[in-house]
Amino acid sequence: MKLEDLIKEKYTSFTEGDIAIARYLLNSTEDISKMSINELAKNSLTSKSSVLRFAQKLGFSGFTEMKNFLKWGNFFSENSITYSELGDLLSESVKKTIETFKNLNLDNIHQAIDESEHVYLIGTGLSQQSMAAQMQRIFLGLGKEMQVLPIGLQTTLYQIMIERMCEKDLLIVFSGSGNNQILKEELSTPILKNVKILGITSTGNNWLANHSTFSITAHVDMDNQISNLLSISSPFNVIIELLAYSYIKYKNL
Repeated sequence: MKLEDLIKEKYTSFTEGDIAIARYLLNSTEDISKMSINELAKNSLTSKSSVLRFAQKLGFSGFTEMKNFLKWGNFFSENSITYSELGDLLSESVKKTIETFKNLNLDNIHQAIDESEHVYLIGTGLSQQSMAAQMQRIFLGLGKEMQVLPIGLQTTLYQIMIERMCEKDLLIVFSGSGNNQILKEELSTPILKNVKILGITSTGNNWLANHSTFSITAHVDMDNQISNLLSISSPFNVIIELLAYSYIKYKNL
């Protein structure tokens, strides 16, 4: 069911505030996924409580569920994505990632992981933070301790750890585009302090890759309609596991 259908179904019970919100939603559907409830209230000239009541009137538990519906519901009602298409995208992404990984000179990366006094991990988003945590878990099992820095690069703890970093340390950064503006600002200090940086991104030519000591590309077709909606993590997970297996080989030589 589309948003238009939900609004038609409940229209007779709408207040003037509901109508204002509905009108704004219908004219700005693509922008809603980036808005907070306060921004939607401001843009529709209503209030936070009015937006919440409107969402519940349409049958959602709250604003977040309505926003997710606007992001996914309309897309899948207008586009047909099959399991085979998603499978092809994942298969091709993983294949390209493995091929790129095979052609890397990993000795310097292994040496940096092995000999750095401290290894820190950060991710620019929730998905990337999950990858950082996975890498920490896998390498801890190999006897190499890594520390995941908290979500929010401007947190007090992050700032304290950045101040402690030095050229004897390694900072591993997971990022989708590698062009996150906050990331550019927060990595300025480690770069100036000659901290070794391993950037792992989904595109080869980006700011993080160009300012990292080492970089690895997780191939994801960023122009694909599926990857624009789903956070494709398989190529990143492959990199983490390949790094772990190759690190074992390095340590056993």
